[in-house]
Amino acid sequence: MKCARTLVAAMLLCLCGCATPTRLIPAITRVVPSDTGIPNSVAALGNFEFVSIQGTGEIFTYNIAGGLQVLAAPPYTTPCKDPSGMVLTTIADNTVMAVVCYDTASLLTLAVHPDGSLSPLGSVAGLAQPYPGIVLDGTDVFVPLFGTSAVANGAVARVSIAAPAQPVITGVTSVASPAPGLYVDPSYLAIAGHSIYIVAGSESLPQDESSTIQVLDKSTMTLTGSPLLLAHSPQQIAVQGTEAFVTLYDASQVESIDVSDPANLRVLEIAPLASANASCHALALALSGQLAYVGCYEEAIVEEVDISNPSGLRLTQIIPGIAFPQRILPTASSLLVPSSLPGGNVYQVRANAP
Repeated sequence: MKCARTLVAAMLLCLCGCATPTRLIPAITRVVPSDTGIPNSVAALGNFEFVSIQGTGEIFTYNIAGGLQVLAAPPYTTPCKDPSGMVLTTIADNTVMAVVCYDTASLLTLAVHPDGSLSPLGSVAGLAQPYPGIVLDGTDVFVPLFGTSAVANGAVARVSIAAPAQPVITGVTSVASPAPGLYVDPSYLAIAGHSIYIVAGSESLPQDESSTIQVLDKSTMTLTGSPLLLAHSPQQIAVQGTEAFVTLYDASQVESIDVSDPANLRVLEIAPLASANASCHALALALSGQLAYVGCYEEAIVEEVDISNPSGLRLTQIIPGIAFPQRILPTASSLLVPSSLPGGNVYQVRANAP
């Protein structure tokens, strides 16, 4: 979870080999869930949007059916201070939310009622340093567990919520060191087919040879193949079809990877998101059809990238005015983007013609 606080003026950026992108003037609305808390993650189900707030321990529910974010129910106060990643599913005709709590090393299950309100179901502890980038497969929640830096690698935990009132940890697998003496820390996951794709960054030296993408078989909880090395500070990952996409914060890049053979990942393109006089500290990432949306954290912009050719990524639009984009969630008509600031906004971005 990046916590940079320097705001750089939004500037035009371009990927190699592309024409000058359009600077998009979108319709942006926003809400401030908490005057003091920090918006972290966003999830959506039907007409409802859910936003987790770190510092105050709240989850806000908004109705977005009318094109605005309208508070739908009183905020739910969790038993922790730092809720983050959320997933939603239906179990026995009931809608259930699972949310991880960083400060209490736990996962909570909540009932989601027809009016969008939340109520407690159960919890499970023992998830040391759970990070927001969780994923759901059926009734299994996979949770990245940050490591202890130069002491031990982090891990991925599998939590069954098949009995929502009694979630249980059913497996924990440590990620692999890319070389002896190097340690990696999982922070974000994506799922496709039988595989969990793990962003496992590292502060080990040399930094350009320690961060990785790793693959975990979701059924056996065993690692597949060898770690794929990345530039320093990989952030979020998304998979669509046989391609994965990863944002690289320090390198100002987005990387496309062929994952058709999970045991043998193959880099397709490493595309710079910076020009001679501009940068993009790439953090948030989401896919929608043939487009990827990248949040440039310090630059207060969201970039739209054409991914129809994963070996020839092309920047097409730039959306300014989105401070510290922490997550991006596409819906049918907009992008939902929480801003990682105390008292930060949750933006709803509806694209207009340029």
